[in-house]
Amino acid sequence: MEPSHRFCPSCGTARWTPPEGAPEPSTTPARPVPATPPASSPAPPSGAGLSARRPARAVPDLGLLPWLYAAGAVFFLVWATQALAYLLAPTGRLQLTTELARQGVGRDNQAMFLLVYGAALIGVALVAVGLHAAAFYGLRRRRWWGWLAAVVVAGFWSLLIVGIPVLLRLVSRNVREAFEAD
Repeated sequence: MEPSHRFCPSCGTARWTPPEGAPEPSTTPARPVPATPPASSPAPPSGAGLSARRPARAVPDLGLLPWLYAAGAVFFLVWATQALAYLLAPTGRLQLTTELARQGVGRDNQAMFLLVYGAALIGVALVAVGLHAAAFYGLRRRRWWGWLAAVVVAGFWSLLIVGIPVLLRLVSRNVREAFEAD
């Protein structure tokens, strides 16, 4: 065995090496096959102290639901980009300040009003992008945080009625168990 092959590349543990003077494996005689099968090992005791593993469950098929969240992330990203472009363009700012003046906002307060409006609009859009993206990636990888982000987003969308069916699907028993969210 070469010296570079003496350790496991994954964990670094030293590999087994035959003792000095041991015969080569090809020269050792083959072991006879027993006539009776070996006794099966006893079942592990079921008691406290052993970590009880959950039985394997069927993974629910979410279909296109993760991709719906991806589309939501793209939608809010485009919305934030449009809002930023509208606030940065001189004609967009002029339209907004004209509307603010028409609504009775003083000329000295218009700049601060636009700044707060723009920060709030773009900030909310970017939070929505982050939640939708977390839901997309988390649902695809079957992570609990993805399920949680998807439930939060569906809860917000349910305020507009459209998120209620999605929310009901996400909180169903088999989906909650698959994401270990019980």
